Amino acid sequence: MVPGPLFVILKPRIKINKMKKTSISVVIPCFNESGTIYKNIEKIRNYLAGRFARYEIIAVNDGSRDNTWGELEKARESFGIIALNKETNEGKGHAVKDGVAASRFDFVLFLDADLAIPIEELDKFMAEASSGTDMVIASRFVPGLKILEPVLWYRKIMERVFRLIRMVIINNYNIKDTQCGFKLFHGKCARKIFPLMRTRRFAFDAELIFIASKLHCTIKELPISLQNPRKTSIRIFSDSLNMLIDLMKIRWNDLNGAYAGAAVSKIMVKTKKVIEDDAN
Repeated sequence: MVPGPLFVILKPRIKINKMKKTSISVVIPCFNESGTIYKNIEKIRNYLAGRFARYEIIAVNDGSRDNTWGELEKARESFGIIALNKETNEGKGHAVKDGVAASRFDFVLFLDADLAIPIEELDKFMAEASSGTDMVIASRFVPGLKILEPVLWYRKIMERVFRLIRMVIINNYNIKDTQCGFKLFHGKCARKIFPLMRTRRFAFDAELIFIASKLHCTIKELPISLQNPRKTSIRIFSDSLNMLIDLMKIRWNDLNGAYAGAAVSKIMVKTKKVIEDDAN
């Protein structure tokens, strides 16, 4: 009998063994997510458990008006997450900042609570970060994007207008997309950037990239699979105006030396002292 042709199916090689030697902190800012947050945290936990030596999930309730905090308490009992509660809504940026401040591990990821970008995307982000890139960010404007659910029309307009204004005001032309809610950092890099941040709401991503660039952190944009949520808390006119004001504040902060090297050194010394005091 003449043997038939031999077919070999080659699958992408994901360096899971290498990931198992590392540790990661995952920060999830939450606002009115009671309907999905428990099951989404379970998805994240199941993904992390098979891939990392150590991991922690830090969920920050940003003054939700529904039962998000109750769901986080339930997730803490079930999965051992770290749950932080803010009585009043202070903005996504401030929630992420608090979560990063509580993080401990080698890598830090923050992602949106609705999992519009699936946690499984982290495989390729970790591969890039493990090669030495300080900060790996999701992007809708690089080749390879897969859209699973189209973006709402007005959000698409807002995104493109904000992108143009952001490039002009803070002179950031190298990064195509600052606003995707899926960003991975080396822990040391994250803990240098976030103490300097002042923007609390939607433009905080732009400030994050701006500070990272000033600190000469290496940044890589990667395409992702994106399932745009059909519901959104974004207010077209007021949030657009607030984002414009925040961009102006970022430029003003920079002109006044808020992100200068001296400020970085001062904050890092202060942070180191606090850590040493806690250890003692």
